[in-house]
Amino acid sequence: MPSSESSVLRPGILLVLVGVGALAVSSAPTLSVGEYRVPVGLAIGTLSGLCLLVPALTHYRKGETRESLRWGLFAVGIPLSLLDHSILSWLGLLAIAGSLGVGWGVDRRIRRRVSA
Repeated sequence: MPSSESSVLRPGILLVLVGVGALAVSSAPTLSVGEYRVPVGLAIGTLSGLCLLVPALTHYRKGETRESLRWGLFAVGIPLSLLDHSILSWLGLLAIAGSLGVGWGVDRRIRRRVSA
């Protein structure tokens, strides 16, 4: 059973990270690297997507395909949702929603009801 400290600490850390990310995107909307300009949201999304590939690969190597799929969808969905193209942004949001569905076991519940 998780302690009450960790159940309060994790959402608090997530809230602080989201706030820092929102502040970074609002204060500097583009990042200049040489003569290239990249939106800060896309840079942060790509970096976080790359970081989320680590748990996806770790779960895959352990044989936990559902967890691997969950983290993989999330890692792909974040950078896609931050693109300026509306179709790709919607695909990213669908990937994130699919990740949440896999994490909550929605697909298993649907299969049980359909097969019953």
